[in-house]
Amino acid sequence: MSQKYPDEETIVYAVRKVMLKKPRIESQREFAALVTEALKEEDPDIRISASRIRKVAVTSGVVKLDIGYRETDRSDLPDLCPVCGSGMSPVINNTLDGDITEIKRNCTVCPYSVGKTVLVPGKYVFIRTAGRELTEQEIRLRKLRKAASLLRKASRLIGESLDGTNFPQRQDYAQEMIDEILHSREMTGSIPNLEADIRAEAHSDPLWTKPLSSPKYPERKVFDERTDTL
Repeated sequence: MSQKYPDEETIVYAVRKVMLKKPRIESQREFAALVTEALKEEDPDIRISASRIRKVAVTSGVVKLDIGYRETDRSDLPDLCPVCGSGMSPVINNTLDGDITEIKRNCTVCPYSVGKTVLVPGKYVFIRTAGRELTEQEIRLRKLRKAASLLRKASRLIGESLDGTNFPQRQDYAQEMIDEILHSREMTGSIPNLEADIRAEAHSDPLWTKPLSSPKYPERKVFDERTDTL
């Protein structure tokens, strides 16, 4: 008997079917069992893990989560969300000494959040939502934010791999290049400018080329230095 692995559309259909009958499910075990049962009604050979069901359900917007946390011995902050697999966004704060420190990370899609005391999900409650299809823009932005999370991870791994070597300047160079991709307002291929371009795809020029425009005000007129007019 060959095993079959359902695509996301099939999983979402099964989740919707389950949540219509039971709008609130108090544990991942029950949620996964009900969705798996619904999938097997269509094809008994289907195989799927509870974590994949959860990730697809959350990222598709079919359900929302209440997350209960528990303590862990881990001290490292995750680069990707352990709940839904999406990118994590760092929350930065300035210290009294003028340094920059990361105080926590938030998932860019689901409610998962972690601070200096690392907690891991211990319980999930699944709640039905009205649900809607993600727009192409939302899908692209999610992928870009996940790319940013992986770039931060790459920078850290480069630092760890080259720490103590005879060529620390190459470590600095690589990490500076990644930092520029992550934060630069001048580099055309930086994450902020790519996000702006995706948001403004319907407009004739990328937003990063318009110094007086922004994703919030894409129609703001740009000053023309040649004529001293807007």
